[in-house]
Amino acid sequence: MSKNLSKLNALIEQMAINEGSSSSMIEGVGVYRSAKSPKCAPHFYEPLICLVSSGEKLCHVGESTFRYQAGDFFINFLPMPVSTEVTSNEILSATLNINLVKLADMVLRIEREEEAHPDVARAEKSHSTSCVVVGKASEVLTDTFIKLLTVSNHPLEAAILGESIVDEIYYRILTSEHGYALRILLNQYGQIQPISKAVNFIHNNMDRTIQIHELANIANMSKTSFFNAFKNLMHVPPMQYVKSTKLQKAQALLKQGMQANEASFHVGYNSFSQFSREYKRFFGFPPSHTH
Repeated sequence: MSKNLSKLNALIEQMAINEGSSSSMIEGVGVYRSAKSPKCAPHFYEPLICLVSSGEKLCHVGESTFRYQAGDFFINFLPMPVSTEVTSNEILSATLNINLVKLADMVLRIEREEEAHPDVARAEKSHSTSCVVVGKASEVLTDTFIKLLTVSNHPLEAAILGESIVDEIYYRILTSEHGYALRILLNQYGQIQPISKAVNFIHNNMDRTIQIHELANIANMSKTSFFNAFKNLMHVPPMQYVKSTKLQKAQALLKQGMQANEASFHVGYNSFSQFSREYKRFFGFPPSHTH
């Protein structure tokens, strides 16, 4: 383990007092600690950047599996249901929720400066159709996360310096070896923009039946083009994403104390028996066993 990674790991150990996620004084910045998983567990990932300081984890998205371990970063650009398992005794990581508007703004700022300074070295051209990216964190990126967590423990420094350090992390990611592919995904010509509109529609209309032709229209694509673009980006077909997202939302409502029949109605199910069957198939236990 490098000196920088050891320092980051020590910071996370101090901050991650409890199992799971712990927040900090900077909005969207936190740390994560989890013990080894006995089996795969379904979760819902919001857009985030994660830098692992120790341990290893598998993230299953549809038919794709992403492995990330100490020294790796994991990026997820859009909200998605996943199944995860910690394969080491424990995993520790720093986490940063992604603000897609600010990230897209950083893309524009970088491209403007590159045009103004054509002699400056640029990220190598590469392409990706996935909204999930795993790569090796550079020493500079690791050091920037150390700065972020350090100031996040001090109210004044968090308020004054936090936002600029978050911007630096965006910059480091977008100018890394994966930067060109990420920028293509994020800019107005990339597929993430129309798919993002469809994803937002799904999350804003959980209480009704959603059809694929509606989503294709929102993305301004034919049904076939939309299906292929969505699956390439999100690793699952659109309607599977809709179902998984609804069930994850239902579980969150149940954990808040809502009755199962009411939760099923809130996520657009007209048949409670169908909801119960699909819930049990997805989570491995019926709604009544959720706590």
